[in-house]
Amino acid sequence: MNINPRVKDIEVSLIRKIAIKSKEYKDVINLTIGEPDLPVPFQIVDETTSYMKNNRMGYPPLGGLLELREEITKFYKKHHNTLYNLDEVLVTAGAAEAISTVLKTILEVGDEVLVPLPFYPGYLPNITLNGAIPVLIDTKDNNFQLTVELLESYITPKTKAILLNYPNNPSGVILSKENLNSIMEFLRDKNIYIIADEIYSQLNFNDDFVSVGIYDFLKEYTIIINGFSKSHSMTGWRVGYILSSKTLIKEIIKVHQYSVTSPSIISEYGGYIALSKCLDVSRSYRNEYQKRSNYIYNRLVDMDIITTKPSGSLYVFGSLENYNISSSLDFSYDLLDKKQVAIVPGLAFGTEGFFRVSCTLPLEKLEVAMDKLEEYLVDKK
Repeated sequence: MNINPRVKDIEVSLIRKIAIKSKEYKDVINLTIGEPDLPVPFQIVDETTSYMKNNRMGYPPLGGLLELREEITKFYKKHHNTLYNLDEVLVTAGAAEAISTVLKTILEVGDEVLVPLPFYPGYLPNITLNGAIPVLIDTKDNNFQLTVELLESYITPKTKAILLNYPNNPSGVILSKENLNSIMEFLRDKNIYIIADEIYSQLNFNDDFVSVGIYDFLKEYTIIINGFSKSHSMTGWRVGYILSSKTLIKEIIKVHQYSVTSPSIISEYGGYIALSKCLDVSRSYRNEYQKRSNYIYNRLVDMDIITTKPSGSLYVFGSLENYNISSSLDFSYDLLDKKQVAIVPGLAFGTEGFFRVSCTLPLEKLEVAMDKLEEYLVDKK
């Protein structure tokens, strides 16, 4: 078979591999995939169902439903203090498609993309498929905070873009406003694209998240990616969006059109209802995930697991440094085999010696999982 060698070099993510493996076990507690367990708000389902019954299900406009794009611009203005126009919004088939489409649009063979560690596993394959080179920036010794001092040592004449993901998957860290200000000021004259994956921005526990969209002086180089999978549990709806300058959107939309044409008009309408009528539900979901996150964090600390307290997202990221465990991958499979608890090794996120726990089950299930983890670790000191 004559397959693109760049495709041959890609593997299914470790997250999916362990999630699939976990299905072999009875009564497994699966804390791998970041799929919210809370229901899609009823009003989204109800009004979208009514829309389906009373409207012809045709193609949505290129770029997305007008009413959804209007709500996106209003949402970002109200909650993130940004100014985007309708022609600076593109509705996508989820945030994953947005990432892929953006990278296809801007990358050329040999370009370098800066990726702070730990990273979401979907970034690297989308970089290498375009013949570009991911350049990894290790932030673990800095509490997962990217700083100008770290950043400037990695920039070269080949640097085309930097990928920022805050609140971060897997660490839950939010870039401090001081660090973000310094980084954006540093990038002011560098002609480097800033791709901000803000999919967890509504799961921001302390209201201290700052969107990169506030930095108007870098608007021509700023690309924001967001969606509804995490904030409204709309994973299967596959609807996200991109915010950028009119000039950039004009180019990105070409790649989007010939990749997916458009997301489902049903999903786009669901996104409209989510932003226009269900933000209060999203906030209540955030509070539930914060409660779970705090519980897992406190349990891990009690187990002498070094952990940075999450400021957002659906995850807690723990270090194995205090235990006699050399491989996070072996640890994850062994924990699954011995205790039927499925977690993700830090290796999946480019950071060996760590593991990720998803806060996507009810508290009583998380309590059982943490009890089992504690039992497992007794002999590992």
